[in-house]
Amino acid sequence: MSAEIATPSGWFSRPGSQRERRRPLLRAVPRAAGQMGNLAFTVVVLLILALGLVVALVLNTSLQSQSAAIAEKKAAVDSLSHRQAALSSKIDVKRSPTSLQSAASDLGMVPNLTPAFIDLRTGKVIGTPHKVTGNEVEDLTRAPVSAGTR
Repeated sequence: MSAEIATPSGWFSRPGSQRERRRPLLRAVPRAAGQMGNLAFTVVVLLILALGLVVALVLNTSLQSQSAAIAEKKAAVDSLSHRQAALSSKIDVKRSPTSLQSAASDLGMVPNLTPAFIDLRTGKVIGTPHKVTGNEVEDLTRAPVSAGTR
């Protein structure tokens, strides 16, 4: 299975043969019109790198300013949460029975040991109302002792 490789006619020619080529086998190829020179390529690469550095700088600056704004907001939230806790504590103190008793006695109110109630549906008085003088129970009419002082 031997075969000779066929070559197209005119590819190779022997010197002195009839089919000798009139032009040389190797010739210079003209430069393509769209090809960039080394200097232009270097300038384009440097411009791309410079643009990348500028974008990185702007992005970093933007992130830094946002980080500072977030830190300020967190500090404000912490301050407001401490203030809310303090106000909640004051409300709890004002709602305590001791504080309510003190405020009621400041208004001239005295405890009633035999209260009477009114049924709002019928308008009936349940129980017997009695006038209170304030001397019924001495311990309840004195100013209360707060939990912090003894």
